[in-house]
Amino acid sequence: GAMILQRFAMSIRKQDWFTVVIETLIVVLGVFLGLQVNNWNAARLDAQHTQAVLARLQDDFEMQLAYADSQAERSREAIAASARLIQGMRAGKLDEDSLMEDSVTCFNIPGLPGPSATFQELVSSGRMDLIRDEELRSELYTYYNNVTLLNGAFPRLIDPLYDLQREMLKVQGLSATGEPSLEFVQLGRIDSVDGAAMLDNPPLYDALQVSYVTQDYLHLTLQGTATRIEHILDLLEQAQEPGR
Repeated sequence: GAMILQRFAMSIRKQDWFTVVIETLIVVLGVFLGLQVNNWNAARLDAQHTQAVLARLQDDFEMQLAYADSQAERSREAIAASARLIQGMRAGKLDEDSLMEDSVTCFNIPGLPGPSATFQELVSSGRMDLIRDEELRSELYTYYNNVTLLNGAFPRLIDPLYDLQREMLKVQGLSATGEPSLEFVQLGRIDSVDGAAMLDNPPLYDALQVSYVTQDYLHLTLQGTATRIEHILDLLEQAQEPGR
């Protein structure tokens, strides 16, 4: 570099303009190639970061899909149990074989999927440009907004399930062993249900019906969220294909 500049200065003094032009082109070409190498390196690093981000997003959404499916199953079980209890109370005859299990399963409280930690990190760091597919970027934002809204409203949505639990405890016999529960599955365990008291409890019947509608709504919500997650996973798979 220094030698080229020395020759360049000497050529100007000699008024050797042909040499000046050639050496100027050499300098310009060198700068251009240096910038291009930097650009190629930056593009290669961005491509590597993009692939790593896409893989992390896929892991996030596969986990959320599995969770949505498991919670939808909890709602389906609660809907089936509530339906048996409602029909039994209408007919004035409860199914004794499933009564105890149904009296607990009917107020299963499902959870809702949460946002993607990788997406939140991309937004906070200002690197959403790594997601080049516009549809994928739009779906990620839409998913985040939806789950944030749903999780914010969730405590109010499940109020009817707690109301049903309180009514049901009036006809259940708590398994009060006097020993602390060792795991959450033991919490609130019962050892008897008074079927006759259930049939003579209109507020319990009303609570069951409201809870049934609540569970049905939650199940629809979970199904819709799972469908959106599946679409995002399809887009992520396409974005990771060679040449994309």
